[in-house]
Amino acid sequence: MKVERVRLGPIAAGVAGVLAIGLAAWLFWPSSDASESPGAASPTATTTEKPVDTEAQAKLQRLLPPGYPSNSCKQVDPPKDALAQLDCAKNADTDGPPSATYTLVRDKDALKAAFDGVAGGIGVVNCPGNIQSPGPWRRNATPQQVSGTLVCGLQQGRPTLAWTDDIVLLLAVVKADDKGPTLDQLYSWWTSHS
Repeated sequence: MKVERVRLGPIAAGVAGVLAIGLAAWLFWPSSDASESPGAASPTATTTEKPVDTEAQAKLQRLLPPGYPSNSCKQVDPPKDALAQLDCAKNADTDGPPSATYTLVRDKDALKAAFDGVAGGIGVVNCPGNIQSPGPWRRNATPQQVSGTLVCGLQQGRPTLAWTDDIVLLLAVVKADDKGPTLDQLYSWWTSHS
C-alpha cells in the first residue's frame, strides 16, 4: 500500500490569500456612518445610545424645588434604570445648595438601588435635630404618610443630603461646597423645599 503525501504549501497559500483579501475589504469598505474614517474604530460603535425621553425630562423639570434660576439646570445622560437626570447649579434661595442632581427613575427597585448607592458613598450622620439617617421622611401636610427616605452625611467633608420621593420616583442629591451651607442650613433649606 502506497501512501500519497498531500502538498500543504499551495493550500496554505490559497487560504492566506483569501484571508488577506477579506481583511483588505473589511478595512477599506465604506461604513454606513459617513463621519467614520475607514479603519477607525468608533467608541460608540458597540453601544446603543438611550433615546431621549423628553416627557420624563419635562416631568423632572417640573419637580425641581423652587429657587433655581432659568438655565441653572442642565440635562445629562441618565444612569442605568433612570429616565432623566438634571445637574443643577446654585439654588438662589436662602441656604440653597451650590450643586444638586435630580434623577427620575423607572421604578421603586431602581429608586432604592440609586438611593443605596448614594448613601453608601457618603459618611452618614444623623440629620439635624437627631433625626434618623437614613430614615423615612414625611410632608407636613400628610404626616401619617411616608413620602420617601432621607439621608444626611458628609462627602469629602462637605454636607450632603439625599432623599427620595417615592410617589414620583425621584432621587435628589444636594451638596454644599467649601463656602457652605452647613449641614444645619442645608437641612433647613430641605425642610422648606421637599
